[in-house]
Amino acid sequence: MKLVKKFAAAVAAMALTVAMTTSCFAASWGSYFGQNEGWYEGAYGKLKSSTDTSWTANMDAIGWGGCWGGQVFQQNLKIKKGDEYQLKFNMTSSKCDKWVFIKIATGDDIAYGDWIQLKAGKTTKYDVTFKAKVDADSIYFGIGGDFGDRADGTDPAKGAIYQYSKTKPNDGDATYATELKCTGYSLAATKAASTDTASNDNASADSTDTTSASTDTASTSVTDSTDTSAVATGDFAPIACAGVAIAAASVVVIFSKKRKEA
Repeated sequence: MKLVKKFAAAVAAMALTVAMTTSCFAASWGSYFGQNEGWYEGAYGKLKSSTDTSWTANMDAIGWGGCWGGQVFQQNLKIKKGDEYQLKFNMTSSKCDKWVFIKIATGDDIAYGDWIQLKAGKTTKYDVTFKAKVDADSIYFGIGGDFGDRADGTDPAKGAIYQYSKTKPNDGDATYATELKCTGYSLAATKAASTDTASNDNASADSTDTTSASTDTASTSVTDSTDTSAVATGDFAPIACAGVAIAAASVVVIFSKKRKEA
């Protein structure tokens, strides 16, 4: 009987440890790296880790197939046309300057798009409030090597993503390797559209776009900083999870022992 109780306690502790460790690595982000999938122009790398508010991508080569040669994305979002949203995150590139395209969209129908250029070893703090131009169900970070020469970058049917930057991206060298880290990520609604705007599909597209453009410009804050200590990630590190799990396991064993002595 004593052996059975000890075995039961050990099993319970192990199950608790596994459950807690699994929750630590729970992720809502997907990824794509072209070279890994047989597209030789794409990026070569992997999504090292992710949580609801962060992700880290290790890139052994950024590639030359454009920003979509490497992707980190989140799907099943519910972005409504005309509503106002705030997008925030902090991002770093460890070894090289790196252009990244942000696309909130359904397919190539873009509700919000923007290019940022990360400086090697520095943290870019991104904080933008925008009005969604269309309904959208996903956010994509295009992290593949881009040199401003992709045909789809100027194709309206493909989103014409180069229009979102005054300067075309140029990542320098397709063989560059780097680690991209995004922390403190959040995307949240700040204000719903008025009833008239939301219900009137025939409203002037020009006036809506103009308002949206001025809102984007007035509300954009993108800054570089070398002070990474101030970055709040909201992450629960795996080692911390393991520590809590071990402590919980100890409680289970001690409880079993106390119950036997009683």
